[in-house]
Amino acid sequence: MDEPTPPEDLPTHAADALRGLDGHDLREAIVYAQELLRARQEPLPTVEPQEGEEVVRVDERDGYLEVHKRHRGEDGTLGGRYVYHVARVRHPDGTVRHRWTLIGREDG
Repeated sequence: MDEPTPPEDLPTHAADALRGLDGHDLREAIVYAQELLRARQEPLPTVEPQEGEEVVRVDERDGYLEVHKRHRGEDGTLGGRYVYHVARVRHPDGTVRHRWTLIGREDG
């Protein structure tokens, strides 16, 4: 198997160092790089249900929260469950806001 080409933006010294590692040390480097990324990320947002909502489950993912929630209809009954990805986003003016992305209706 041919060696892959490193990404253009990866410094040459980093690519050379990774190429010199054996399988065990390369896996350890991946674990360490993932830990560094998590340490440098904005903290995950906190999620509180709004009026007419029920938060069913919140799962931490890499850099965002996966939120499962139900919305209450006008008749007071809870509707289907929907899945959202919620991340903290820093805007150019320095403010931090939550970005909610609807993934879709949860089956089952």
